[in-house]
Amino acid sequence: MSSPPPTKPPRGVKQGKETSGLLMSVIRTLSASETNEQREKERAKLEKEYKKSDARLDELVAIHAQEIMDVMQKFSAVGTALRAWGAAGGGAAARLAACGALLRVRRDDLRRLWAAARAHHHALRMLTDIERVVVSERVVRAAAAAGRVLAAAHALRAALHTAGSTLAHVHALHATRQHLEAKKLELSEAALRAVSEAVYGGRAPPRRPSARRRAALLLAELTKSEEVTDAYLQDITPEFEASLSEEDKTFETTVMISLEALGVLDQLKEATEKFKVQIQNELLEVIDTVSRRIIEEGDVEADIEGEEDGEIPDTDSVTETGRPLARLVTSLSEEFRACAARNKRLLQLWRAALQKHHLSDASLHTEQHYWSAVQQVLQLLLTDYLDIESVTLAEARAARGGRGAAAAAAAAAAAGKAVEAPPDLRLADYFARKRPQRRRQKLFKLDATTEVSVRATTRRQAPVVCRADPALLHAALPPLHALCAHIESLTGGGECSLRAFLADYVRWCESARLAAAARADIDAALRAPAAWRERSVAAGGRPVYAGCGLAWRAVRRAALAARRCGACGGAAAARAALAAAAALAAACGGAAPRLAAALAPQPAPASRAARWLADDDIVRFLQSLPNWRAATQQPRDRRDRIDAQELREAYSREADTLVSTLGDGAVTRREIVADVAQLADIALLATTMDWLCANVKTIPSLVSGPSPGGGGSVKLSDKFINDVNSTAMIFEEISHKCLLFLHLEMRIACVHYLGQEERGEEVGADDGGDEPRGGGAARLAHALLAFHELAAPLLAPHMLAYIMEGVGEMMSAAVVWRWQGEGGGAAGGAAGARLATLRHCLAALQLPHDGLHRAHAYLHLLACTPQEIITSIREKGAQFTELQYLNAFKVIGTRQGLSAADMRAQQDRLAAALGHVGVTV
Repeated sequence: MSSPPPTKPPRGVKQGKETSGLLMSVIRTLSASETNEQREKERAKLEKEYKKSDARLDELVAIHAQEIMDVMQKFSAVGTALRAWGAAGGGAAARLAACGALLRVRRDDLRRLWAAARAHHHALRMLTDIERVVVSERVVRAAAAAGRVLAAAHALRAALHTAGSTLAHVHALHATRQHLEAKKLELSEAALRAVSEAVYGGRAPPRRPSARRRAALLLAELTKSEEVTDAYLQDITPEFEASLSEEDKTFETTVMISLEALGVLDQLKEATEKFKVQIQNELLEVIDTVSRRIIEEGDVEADIEGEEDGEIPDTDSVTETGRPLARLVTSLSEEFRACAARNKRLLQLWRAALQKHHLSDASLHTEQHYWSAVQQVLQLLLTDYLDIESVTLAEARAARGGRGAAAAAAAAAAAGKAVEAPPDLRLADYFARKRPQRRRQKLFKLDATTEVSVRATTRRQAPVVCRADPALLHAALPPLHALCAHIESLTGGGECSLRAFLADYVRWCESARLAAAARADIDAALRAPAAWRERSVAAGGRPVYAGCGLAWRAVRRAALAARRCGACGGAAAARAALAAAAALAAACGGAAPRLAAALAPQPAPASRAARWLADDDIVRFLQSLPNWRAATQQPRDRRDRIDAQELREAYSREADTLVSTLGDGAVTRREIVADVAQLADIALLATTMDWLCANVKTIPSLVSGPSPGGGGSVKLSDKFINDVNSTAMIFEEISHKCLLFLHLEMRIACVHYLGQEERGEEVGADDGGDEPRGGGAARLAHALLAFHELAAPLLAPHMLAYIMEGVGEMMSAAVVWRWQGEGGGAAGGAAGARLATLRHCLAALQLPHDGLHRAHAYLHLLACTPQEIITSIREKGAQFTELQYLNAFKVIGTRQGLSAADMRAQQDRLAAALGHVGVTV
């Protein structure tokens, strides 16, 4: 039995001592030995060990001989098996090589068949693509005709992609590709046109939507998102477009579909630039559409609708000729605001579309661009309807020092926005086909030293709702004010270019036109034949000259026109009202001397009242008295501020001064105005001038009031207010002059008529035959009552009081003055009757007759003896002046026949009595 083959001892088991180690040790020892003896010893040792190991080997071979024989047999068997297996593998390899050769032949056949099939497939696909590209033009046309722009865009994009990629090498499709590119541009134009029509309201007049459409619009408004992102446009697909009916389409769906179509066609960026450029042309088309609609509706329908809506109030600024323009501007303002709201939403949707298609929004227009275009087209509209030349306002302001441009730049800087100049409106490009150029008057009439560059523009042949006229500005101002305020609220509060345009036009043209028109109206009103004869009733029931009433209406119209201008040059237009008031003052100042000259019959000298009025000392004296202050103080109805006793003393002092001014001469009939109608004209002139003075003082309040349409109040300078007050003072001076003239005329009439009474004059050749006979007192009473009857309805109460009050004191002074003459005391009982007549006259005039007490006392004085007079002075004090007492002594001495010595004695006693008790002056 054979033993098992030796196995490798497990790891970690220590082997027995290796005998070869000894051999190696011996070899090393031999090599290290130094002597032969040592080497011999070592060799002997090695031989001994070799023999021992050989013996051990024989022993081991003997022990394992059987096992070695078994191993050799097995090795021989394995070798034989391996040789048999090698022969079988060679046969298999030969068979596999034959199979490989057969497979290679089959692979070539299959490859040839696959290539043929692939060619056929490519040909079929190419034919299919060619057919799709050819048919796509018809599909796009049908989809576009059906209003499915997005579906047409997708179909056109697929066709263009196919024709430009897989069919790029097909030269036969060159014409088809060109047709598709043209269709792409056409479809892009249609999509952009749809966006424009959605924003600007289309070209047809808006019709009332159906109930379903109103519900769809309401639902779209309620579900509209304020923040728009690219995800908002993800649902805009051809299927969504096809699902929308005509009633379901809204502004937002139309815009989103059109923008998506532009994005699909890769025309979104180009459309952005094109839409930005076409804003002005679209707004011009809006103007044309609204103008045609107003013309088609007609004036009657427009008036009725305007009254129902309350849009166009029936004021002085909106006349029959200006109503169509006011309606046009109001309608345009509403249209532009609606377009602005849609444009704001459009910007959000457009920005989202650009974001979705990974495009920059740097070229997208802003609200600033839109409102700049609105202001430009409105300036063009005003240029047409106001019949003015188109002028570059920036150049005009630069010629004046660049104040406007600097203000605009400062406003923009304060708002934190960049100043972007809007593109110029090329009217020649837009309207060149409609009407050739024609010359117009220049917009701004500047001085020769100011240079303004004027560029000629081509006028447009647009439908006009009314004839061009510069006066139409005020019909258009209210809606323009509101629009300017809206624009300025959106741009940060700075002055918009439209307001600057209006302000410059008002400052340089409208103010001059208003002033010229007001002067022409004033001149026509005051030069009319009946201007200074006919009367009209003014506000408050006061009668005034008809010409002055019409002239004030012209001034008021100018002031209201300046008020309507508001912040658009209202302060400059207010100077037109001031110039008109100054022209009216000059005309009235020239009319007053003419009326005064008509009072003095030619070739007679001027009346005594006129001569006294020319004396500055007399005028200053009269105006220093309390009665004058009572007549001219404000408020005029508070006359109780001046004591009644003070007024009586002023009347007495005035009467004594005026009588003493006469000297010893009498007042003849030629020195008074006997015609009461002429005095009534002077009274009416005084009332008219006082009324004009009060009205002129209201010019600042008329101008600075709130402007209709939100134009803002006009800020007036202190210089303007001072100029208005100075102009009002001219009317006040004329009124005061007329008042003083009538005041003096009534007092001179007292002296004239009562002087006749004392001299015993009768109505002679110089006197008029319409006065009652019988004496000067009766004629005076007749003249005063006639004047009061005519002047009372004409004069204000305070003016009539200044003229008539104090007449009693003047009568008394006139009577005393005349009775001091020769024969003054010879009247006897007739003098008392005359005083009674004067008392009845004052009572009829509702005037106090206390002033006649002095004349009555002097009449009693003339009836006394000198001794009684002296005794009365010593007991009661002096009641008259020393001169009046001396004149009374002369009259008494003449009547009683006293000698000169007696008279001198009585005069000495009088002097002593007066010196003892004092003298009343």
